[in-house]
Amino acid sequence: MRFVWDPSDLNPEQAAAVTEPSSIFLIACPGSGKTRTLTYKIAYELSRRTDKRMVVAITYTHRAADEIQERIEDLGVDTSGLWIGTIHAFCLEWILKPYGIYSPELARGYRVIDPYDRERLLERLCAQYKGITHWDCDYYVTETGYQLGCVDTRKHPIIQNVLKEYFKELSSSRQIDFELILWYAYCLMRDRPPIAVLLSRVFSHILVEALLQS
Repeated sequence: MRFVWDPSDLNPEQAAAVTEPSSIFLIACPGSGKTRTLTYKIAYELSRRTDKRMVVAITYTHRAADEIQERIEDLGVDTSGLWIGTIHAFCLEWILKPYGIYSPELARGYRVIDPYDRERLLERLCAQYKGITHWDCDYYVTETGYQLGCVDTRKHPIIQNVLKEYFKELSSSRQIDFELILWYAYCLMRDRPPIAVLLSRVFSHILVEALLQS
């Protein structure tokens, strides 16, 4: 049965976003109802399923995933066709675990390094450099590699040295961190297009919660 809501639950713009059949990008200020709209959109698409493909919802935290799923169930919609979780959890479960054997760096096995162990490793590598801490060594991946998060560009040459050793130690111990989860998932999708085709046969929709609110 198709999900129907009370007209007072959403304003016209939110309702239009819920029923929009094509891709849509919502921009709105905090507190304007983005999460409610996303919740109703997920419920709407779940209620319209005509095949076995699942609906994916990517959230910023595991707690947010639990809250959204609970809200959908409270709306009376069956969530058996829903996969909801963080982008890291999605990449691990649906890309790295089934297809990691096609990555030379992951083929022999891997484990995700614990955040505490990661911090200790970076602290040890930073110890030989004055004025550099593990906080300076945050990085994020892009399509071309990784970018440093440290705003003090004077530290970048040293941070590059630290990260070179950091990646070397991770590789030797067959470990990856959260950013490398995203990097290897991207590389697998880029280098092996059939993976994307296979995923499209598993999922009908991918809905993403706002990553940052400002």
